[in-house]
Amino acid sequence: MLEILPETRDNVLAVRVRDKLTIPDFDQYRNLVRDLMRKHKETHIYYEMVDVDWTQPVAAIENGLFDIIHGLDYGRVAMVGEKKWQEWAAKLISPVKKHGIRYYDLADKDKAMKYVLQGEE
Repeated sequence: MLEILPETRDNVLAVRVRDKLTIPDFDQYRNLVRDLMRKHKETHIYYEMVDVDWTQPVAAIENGLFDIIHGLDYGRVAMVGEKKWQEWAAKLISPVKKHGIRYYDLADKDKAMKYVLQGEE
C-alpha cells in the first residue's frame, strides 16, 4: 500500500509504503515522480518502508529502469526502512541518482525528512 504523506509539496514527494508493493503501487509512485520532474529541475524524495515483506519482481525492475532513465532529475533522496535488504536496495540504486540515496533506519526518520526538506540532517 502506498500512502502520500503531508510533507508532499512543491518539488518534494514523501511517501510511506506498507505491506506488499504491487505494480499499481509502483505505477502510482512513478506517475507522481514523473509529474514533479516535469515541473521542477530536481525532485526530492522521502521513501519510508514499514512492514514491507515483498515487492513484485516485475514492478521492482520497472522502477529500477525508471530510476536509471531519470536519475539526474532526482535531488535529495532518503530511504527509510527497518530491514537489511532495504538498506542494500538503497545502496544498489544509489549510483544512478544525481546525489545518491541516503539510507536511514526507521528510528531516524525525522533526520531523513529534514535532509529531504532542508538538505541537512
